[in-house]
Amino acid sequence: MSGITFTRARWTMSRPTASFLRRSALAALAVLLAAAAPALAYIGPGAGFALGGSLLFALAGILLALVGILTWPFRLVVRMVRHRRIRARARARRVVVLGLDGLDPALAREFMAAGDLPNFASLAATGWFRDLGTTLPAVSPVAWSTFATGVDPGGHGIFDFLRRDPRTHLPELSSTRLVPGRERRLGPLRFGRGPDRMQLRRRSRSFWSILGEHGVETTIIRVPLTFPPEKFRGRLLSAMCLPDLRGTQGTFTYFSEPQAASGAFTGGDRRTLERDGRGGWVGRLPGPERPDGRGPIELPLRCEVDPGERRARIRVGEATFTLRDGETSPWLRLEFRAGRATVHGIARLRVVGWDPFALYVTPVNIDPQAPAMPISQPPHYAMMLARLHGPYATLGLAEDTWALNERVLDEEAFLAQVWDIHAERERQFFHALDRQREGVVVCVFDATDRLQHTFLRFRDPGHPANRGADVERHQDVIRDLYRRADELVGRTASCLGPEDVLLVMSDHGFKPFRRAVNLNAWFRQHGYLALLDDPADGPPAPLAAGEAVPPGRIDWSRTRAYANGLAGFYLNLREREQQGIVDPAAAPALRTELMDRLRGLVDPQGGVAIAELWASADAYRGPYRDEAPDVIVGYNPGWRADWDMALGAVLGDVFRDNAKPWSADHCMDPRQVPGVLFSNRRLRGDAPGLADLAPTILDLCGVPVPAHMHGSSLVDGT
Repeated sequence: MSGITFTRARWTMSRPTASFLRRSALAALAVLLAAAAPALAYIGPGAGFALGGSLLFALAGILLALVGILTWPFRLVVRMVRHRRIRARARARRVVVLGLDGLDPALAREFMAAGDLPNFASLAATGWFRDLGTTLPAVSPVAWSTFATGVDPGGHGIFDFLRRDPRTHLPELSSTRLVPGRERRLGPLRFGRGPDRMQLRRRSRSFWSILGEHGVETTIIRVPLTFPPEKFRGRLLSAMCLPDLRGTQGTFTYFSEPQAASGAFTGGDRRTLERDGRGGWVGRLPGPERPDGRGPIELPLRCEVDPGERRARIRVGEATFTLRDGETSPWLRLEFRAGRATVHGIARLRVVGWDPFALYVTPVNIDPQAPAMPISQPPHYAMMLARLHGPYATLGLAEDTWALNERVLDEEAFLAQVWDIHAERERQFFHALDRQREGVVVCVFDATDRLQHTFLRFRDPGHPANRGADVERHQDVIRDLYRRADELVGRTASCLGPEDVLLVMSDHGFKPFRRAVNLNAWFRQHGYLALLDDPADGPPAPLAAGEAVPPGRIDWSRTRAYANGLAGFYLNLREREQQGIVDPAAAPALRTELMDRLRGLVDPQGGVAIAELWASADAYRGPYRDEAPDVIVGYNPGWRADWDMALGAVLGDVFRDNAKPWSADHCMDPRQVPGVLFSNRRLRGDAPGLADLAPTILDLCGVPVPAHMHGSSLVDGT
């Protein structure tokens, strides 16, 4: 499900400037251009081409533009008066929020005590430093949604990376959905179906949309769960859940000689190279789906390889370049053509094997210079950044942790990729700081999250992921990571004036992830879940070692509880789930029974895996709490939901080692993985939480805090 759209007609989008007259004129011109030439739109896999545009819609657009022109002077006066009132109430000239995803307070204190973090230490001494309470569950899309809206998950409706479809019990992405285009009608006349569009599932209002409504200039760079970009009076570059050009959350391509091609990858596409008769290897790089649904559009790839010199000359599409050992190509602009339409993508390549030859290609990112779909607000903001600073990663989860997990990239290659993306983000962030002298600037950096997920294990030599690994080589990666974060804080502070407020925050902390827990296996062993071939009487037969049974083989007529995602589990409720069997009147008792039995669950290898469980009905305040898992599970540090269970699968064993490089996590008891909050200004309260940041930012800007927000301002009234 890509939802990717590209058009032959270029629409001119409105600019966030003071000239409403110019915006209206450009909008009217866009409508006329669209009416003059029908637009061909690629919607996604199998959706095909749609014909859009009509004279009637053009006339309606022109009328709206004329109304805007006539009312412009009145709107301008209202905005000027409102802006002056807001500025008079503001407690800061500019608020800068530096988000360091996953920065852990315990590690920060350890490295500050060792003298490694002078800029953090200075903030703590002269300003403010506290642990920052994260969300329940402590999962990134949940946490960043609370940061954005100031409400708990029950208020914004995001409870996990995934959510289950109650009709099928299958997991789906929690953040976005594809909305089919509506039929265009005027009375009895029909003008075809409009284009499909992506919809953000996060509810409630972001603080930046409220700021924009009050005339406060705002730039939001790569805050997770901001795709598709919402329309507001400000600038925003989308992040987490923004797909690649194939419509996935990141699918790399691995090319290799036939003798090296075996097995399947998670998160990757394995392709076999063939000889072309001229001494070269040839293959085809997959891109977006064809409009007719007949597979992906592909680009030819050819490699001339000299294994002795460790050098390869590569041609992909129209680009030709040479790679040597340890080199990664620059971003290559790729054109995927389907008839007269073209989709633009970018990718980087790296040779990961010489004899036999193997080539890694990053997920094909949407080209920010010619995006196939809106990835920023306004749409031209992403293009402007690309023209100023060159191509950059646009994929929501840009660092390719799957390629590291599958051992396609080694640690050195992954580190290089992470820091290249970090450098791109720094250029965008400091450009915003330089050009915007008042209002709010927010930028989130991901290196702190990605490297702790994958390198924290080297501080724990006994971690299952370290078997056979050189634990000495990368044992200082985490310390170096925090040092670089400290340097970033110092550079940021040097850009601020005396009336500027700096908030340095993280959405959660980190702990090791040594053992995986499959609750579906526990439910099966204890009679709460059954597979189709399980006997009606007696214990179920053991599954083969490593066998993961998909949700399609679960017998829902005999299943009372099931799990998918990382947060918790569901009851198979009658009238809610399409194949539900649990009487809603009996649900509270069943829920309590399961919570009592799972609390304190002991791992046979030692230790308590589950510290606490929470009934979502009691944990959340917002109007969407009924969409949450029925029970949220708080794992102790060292344990986390199993990889296969996240997709709803059942294993034979409840526990197994986590031997993947993704070896640390935060999907645990949120009390064990708080984030951090540093400030250059003293704030109030000893137990701040993520929900307090949106009210705090609004208060600093002089904007009233809406009554629906669950958090409170941390600004000291004195």
